[in-house]
Amino acid sequence: MNAPKPPQGSAQHSSLRTGSIGVVGAVAMCMAFMGPATSIAFNTQPAAGGAGLNLPLSMLMALVACLLVANTISQFARKVPSAGFALSFNARAFGPKGGTFTGLLLLLGYVMVAPMLLSAIGYFTSDFIVTLTKVDIPWWVLSVLYAAVIWFINSRGIAESARAALIFLVIEVGVLLGLFGTILGHGGDSGLSAAPFMPSAGGVGVSGLSVGMLWGILYFIGFESAATLGEEARQPSKTIPRALFTGVIVIGLFYVLACYAIVTGFGAEHIGKLQADATPLVTLSTRYWGISWIISLTILASQFANVVAGSNAAVRIMFSLGRARILPSGLGRTDRKGIPQAALWIYMAFSLAVTLIVGAIIGPLGVYGLAGTVLGIVMVIVYILMNFGVTRFYRRDHRAEFSWLKHAIIPSVGSLIMLVPLYGQLVPLPPMPNLIAPCLIGAWIVGSLIYVASINRRSPERLAHVMPQEASPGAEAARSDEDRVPALDE
Repeated sequence: MNAPKPPQGSAQHSSLRTGSIGVVGAVAMCMAFMGPATSIAFNTQPAAGGAGLNLPLSMLMALVACLLVANTISQFARKVPSAGFALSFNARAFGPKGGTFTGLLLLLGYVMVAPMLLSAIGYFTSDFIVTLTKVDIPWWVLSVLYAAVIWFINSRGIAESARAALIFLVIEVGVLLGLFGTILGHGGDSGLSAAPFMPSAGGVGVSGLSVGMLWGILYFIGFESAATLGEEARQPSKTIPRALFTGVIVIGLFYVLACYAIVTGFGAEHIGKLQADATPLVTLSTRYWGISWIISLTILASQFANVVAGSNAAVRIMFSLGRARILPSGLGRTDRKGIPQAALWIYMAFSLAVTLIVGAIIGPLGVYGLAGTVLGIVMVIVYILMNFGVTRFYRRDHRAEFSWLKHAIIPSVGSLIMLVPLYGQLVPLPPMPNLIAPCLIGAWIVGSLIYVASINRRSPERLAHVMPQEASPGAEAARSDEDRVPALDE
């Protein structure tokens, strides 16, 4: 695997450490970014509001949709394994200007990850402590402490980050599997049934299933982050596709099981209660286990793993843009261990500032909702751009390998399906403060186009550094064997 060449005059250390992570580690980071427990806790109610009893069916549809997108990312990753992810992919597909625009758009989405989760984890930890001990610690104090811990973990390298993410991922998935097993073992509210997978039983129609699918797709946001490990994974042209499909399929089936257990736990006759319940996991835990605090801890574990994985992905996008001198070149430097410390410092400092300043204005949950809305809309747009890009890339540069099914039909269907969550997020426009999200995205798109045009006019040579080299299987294997370090799955 050959990373994009650093610009002349750049620092000597501008490459991430190869061979740092294997398939298990990449899968862990991918799954952790999706934040299974967090997604189930906060997205289930609105998803059930549309899909009703057919919530598991709508989740199954969302799983299929995300597999279509995973196909696009894996096809790109086989040829262009890069920390830049969509930046590098679309640079090969549409040229340097198209890649730079995609990278800047992706940057907007990923910089929202840490503020979104730092505000939430600070708030929920404060609430949890008050509930147990009556001691009131301000949420922002806890957010600062979490930020320091996350910086420390991520500064140790991608392998350490993956280990931390995996530990907390196992905790959240294990606890929820225990809860779902208990619910199904008791037969739920009124027995087990295949009705949740039968459209006729739910009676919500296409529109209801579309709403459920909209929220279902948002459960998966973050799976694509495995592609940002393209320069650090062993044999990335194989590792990244395996991690993508494993993460989507395993967590996707977990989501389907979760939705089935939840509607079964409430019962077909009480779906209205589920639709009105903002904390369905707490309700079910109290009913079937007699306790609720364990769910609170599980959600905190999920948010911690989520921010560890998500901030790593964001840092690698900043690093790639800095290395290409689209952002300040200092962000594109690494230390002697191949860790992008400068990008990590800047990202965590920026994230903490946004968390504290915006949180003081609209509250921590306001930050969570606003940043999450920006992330969701941006990632759907990026998915669609990549779907168009993979068709152009293979048809033009790899015509002998071009497949109408893998490189044209599947991406096209995926793009059409992704219009559902995009429409659902924008029509009708969300109320304040989430209304800021589409306005910010629109302004960012215009600003990015102007910025790219300005670079192209004044310093076109800078855009040339965005273009990554394609992977060479022989060189990739040799480099992985030469530079590899003990990875998570060893």
